[in-house]
Amino acid sequence: MTRRPLILITLLAALLSSSSASAQVWFELLHAPCLTGNESNLNPVSGRYRGAVDCFNEDFNGGGARNTLSIKAFQAWEFGTMFLYYDITGPFNSALADVASVNEKGGFFGGITVTLSGKFLGEKLLNRKLDWGPLSNVSFKYEAEHVSKFGMLNYYGLQWDFAVPFLDFVTVTTVIRDDYVFRGVDFQLGAAWQKSFSLGSQDFKFLGFFQWGLFGEGVHRNPGPFDLARGNRFFLAQPQLLWDFGKVLTFTPGKLYAGLEYQIAFNRYLIPGKAENVLQGMIRWNIWQ
Repeated sequence: MTRRPLILITLLAALLSSSSASAQVWFELLHAPCLTGNESNLNPVSGRYRGAVDCFNEDFNGGGARNTLSIKAFQAWEFGTMFLYYDITGPFNSALADVASVNEKGGFFGGITVTLSGKFLGEKLLNRKLDWGPLSNVSFKYEAEHVSKFGMLNYYGLQWDFAVPFLDFVTVTTVIRDDYVFRGVDFQLGAAWQKSFSLGSQDFKFLGFFQWGLFGEGVHRNPGPFDLARGNRFFLAQPQLLWDFGKVLTFTPGKLYAGLEYQIAFNRYLIPGKAENVLQGMIRWNIWQ
């Protein structure tokens, strides 16, 4: 499948998006202090701190202690949605900073997703509302993912939205992962969820996502000395627990959150045996909603 038409569809959807539709923009600042890490107990191959719970692996993305700034935006348009996110590693480091990795001077990872709702299109064509029970929507999904030092990947498939009691939302994705450096493609299963709840007068959110590459891609098209021979299966999850401390400060409720994010990954960056378990402190600012 050629990628140029998919990119044109993405741009067209952005141009057609309605300015009056609901939109959200927010920042997330995360910090892994690596207080439990010990350099004398470091796996030299994976870079993992053995037994640590708040350390990243020491690798091309930086050291065990790390700051990450996430910029995220969600925009609904007439026939679907647009979502973008970018994670910037070491966002506050100077260009002259003496750091172990170039990526700690603003390395990034992120993507732009556009969905086209089959249900919204059906309702428009039939001129009536459709009731699919617990399945609230099915959308065509395209994502362009950008990774510093590696380039762009493409995802295309379906997004399934479910109406689940007691949850704000549940979304499942079934997509093809197309990384051009490898022959063939992978089938990827993902999900995202959110649950808002209160304990006494305090408001909280439990949310997160996972992505699971089930099979792995084929062999590398043009392997170099540091490249993987082929794509691999992987798993990545990032659940978050957030407390609305802006409400306590008599700031506008739902604007400022503090909490924790736990990242668990297997075959991180598609590297066999590279696992990562990181507990990070987090501040979230909903700048526009």
